[in-house]
Amino acid sequence: MKTKITTLIITVLLVTIIILFLTFPTTVMNAVAFSISIWKDNLIPSLFPFFLISELLINYGFVELLGELLKNIMNKIFLLPGEASFVLIGSLISGFPSSSKYINELLTNNQISEFDASYLLKFNHFSNPLFVIGTIGVLLLNNKNVGIFILSIHILSNFIIAIIYRPKEKKYVQEKISIKSGINKMYKRRIKNNSSFSTILSNSIFKTINTLLLLLGIITVFLIINSLIKNIFNTNKFTSAIISGILEMTGGIKNIALLNLSLKIKATIIGSFISFGGLSIHMQVMNILSNTNIKYLPYLTARILHALLTGCIIYFTFDIIIPYL
Repeated sequence: MKTKITTLIITVLLVTIIILFLTFPTTVMNAVAFSISIWKDNLIPSLFPFFLISELLINYGFVELLGELLKNIMNKIFLLPGEASFVLIGSLISGFPSSSKYINELLTNNQISEFDASYLLKFNHFSNPLFVIGTIGVLLLNNKNVGIFILSIHILSNFIIAIIYRPKEKKYVQEKISIKSGINKMYKRRIKNNSSFSTILSNSIFKTINTLLLLLGIITVFLIINSLIKNIFNTNKFTSAIISGILEMTGGIKNIALLNLSLKIKATIIGSFISFGGLSIHMQVMNILSNTNIKYLPYLTARILHALLTGCIIYFTFDIIIPYL
C-alpha cells in the first residue's frame, strides 16, 4: 500500500512539473542554460583534474602509502585508519562533492569500514578553496580577505563537527610507521589491479565524466525547481536568495552578493550556505554513495549544525578579525 501511494505521489508530481514546464518555458530554459554555465565554468575546471588524478592515485596504491605515513595522526585525532587521510586531504583541496567520491572508492576497495565512511562524510564537507577565495571573495564581494576569512571559518567548523561526532567506542593505538611497509602495500594494490596504464586511464576518465554528468543533471533539476518557485510565489529578493541558497548553493550566493546588505551579513549568510551545501549538493553526495548503506539523515544533521556554527562564528568574529586582515 505504501509503495502504491508513493508511486502515485511521484506520478502526480512529475505531471505537475511537466505542466509547469509548459507554463513557464522561458524560465525553464534560462535555468537549464545557467546550470550548464555553472557546470562548464566552475565544476569541470575545478573537479575534473582532481577526480581523474584521484582515480589514478587510488589505482596505483597511493592511499596505502599515505595511510601508512599518516596512520598515527589520523588515529590519534579522529580515531580513523590512516587510509582516511586521502579523503581528508583530497576533500580540502578539491571541495565537495569530492569527499563522497573518495569515500565510495575506499569503501569499494575495503580500505575503510562503513562506520568510518559515515563519520568521514559528516566532517569532510569542504568547499573548493579557489571558489571561496576567487569567486566569492574577489568577484562577488570584492574583498579577497573576506573570502579567506569565510574559508577559514568554514574549515574550522568542519573540524568542530569532527570533534562533536568523534567515535566514543574506539581507542587510539600507537603504531610504528614504516615507509618500506607503505611502499609494499602500494605495490600490492598495483599488482591486484593488474591493468595497463592506458586501461586504468581510460576507465578513470570514463568514471570521472559519468560523475560530472550526474552532477550536471542534479544541478539542473534544482535550478529549475528554484526558478519555478520564484515565478509561482513571486517572492522578494531576500527570500528568493535564501530559497536559492537552500536548494542550490551557487545561485543563492550570487543573489545574496547582489543585495543591499552589509558585508558582515553577506559573509555570515554565504558562509552558512557553503557549509550547508544546498540540497543539490546533498543529492549529488547521496547519489554517488547510493551503492552503500550510508544514511542521509546523519549527514543532513551534520550539515545543518555546520551551517549554524559557521554563521555564528563569522557573525561574532567578523568585526574583530577582518580589520587585521
